[in-house]
Amino acid sequence: MIKVKKEDLKPGMILAEDVIGKNNIKIKRGTSLTERTINILKNNLLFSSSVVPVTKESYNSVLLLSSEEVETTKKVLTPNLVERLQIIKIDDENYKIEGNLENYFDEINIPGNLFVGGNIINCSFIYIAGTLSVLGDVENSHIVAKGDIMIHGDIKNRNKNFKINSFGVVTADNIYNATINANSVKVKYSIKNSDIIADTNIEGPVASHIQCSKLQAGYNIILGSVKQNSTLVIFSEKQMQVIKKLFEIEKRLKDFDKEIEPLKQSIRVFQILRSKINELPIEKRKILISNIKLFHQRIEKRKLLQKQFITLKTIASKIKEARESGPIVIEDEVEPGTKVVIDNSSFVVRMRDKGVVFYKKGMIIMGKKDKEWGVLI
Repeated sequence: MIKVKKEDLKPGMILAEDVIGKNNIKIKRGTSLTERTINILKNNLLFSSSVVPVTKESYNSVLLLSSEEVETTKKVLTPNLVERLQIIKIDDENYKIEGNLENYFDEINIPGNLFVGGNIINCSFIYIAGTLSVLGDVENSHIVAKGDIMIHGDIKNRNKNFKINSFGVVTADNIYNATINANSVKVKYSIKNSDIIADTNIEGPVASHIQCSKLQAGYNIILGSVKQNSTLVIFSEKQMQVIKKLFEIEKRLKDFDKEIEPLKQSIRVFQILRSKINELPIEKRKILISNIKLFHQRIEKRKLLQKQFITLKTIASKIKEARESGPIVIEDEVEPGTKVVIDNSSFVVRMRDKGVVFYKKGMIIMGKKDKEWGVLI
């Protein structure tokens, strides 16, 4: 376990303890940090000037594991765990449990991919270093996976306190009373009473229906029908970070240009003198050579910044394209009371409609789907 300065928090780190912050913000242990959770931590916790944890009586200790630390120290399969759970090692990367994984209230750490031939029921914390595949259902269990989580049955819980976190895709037939944070989410039939955040897309076929849930995606939400006071949100933390970074790089490029301009004079002097440069006084010669080196260093750094700027511009353009092509598509029916939020612009559905595309300005296109809506990135 490592202590981390707040400026060094990175996606992929894992909270080893519950975190309690200002305004009763609470993030539970086992949460894998995304850009969004990092911003929540930075904005709502009191950090010391050096490192976390915070030594305040009203705050829990904050310990984090980097993904590398997890690989080397935390996920070790002990003989007792293997025997208790009947874990079968296929090879160094793949493990399986042929039946159910249930009623285990200590931490389970799998150092690779895991296949479960039955259900996962009542497990307090499972960490998978790779991909998790479950042939049955997941019930009342907290799971974190670095890869995809593929549930061939349902995700169903007594309440939303049981969380599913994945750096990849979460797929399931039905999702009930779940809190999910993943790169993307795909559902086959229904989502009910759930909170889902996806960095990219939330998708389901025409037959899928959403009820009493809040869904947030960074790029697109494409589903069948929406019922009973659900909220659909398009908000990309990545987009906000990209825009912020673009402004920062643009400012640094201008600063570099200001620094480089006076150094150009040294280059011109060098080009004029060339063979006579050794005739200059030692101090002037040293200053000239130093300025020339500094000029080339600044030019190289500017090239790197310019390359970053172009890359971020491309990412920003793709996100913008997703917005303009219809970030939220309801292919079947949307019920009155459904709230739509796109980058803080909100729209409440007043009438029952079919075949709807929501845009940032609240515009709706109705009718039968005749082309692929949305841009999936």
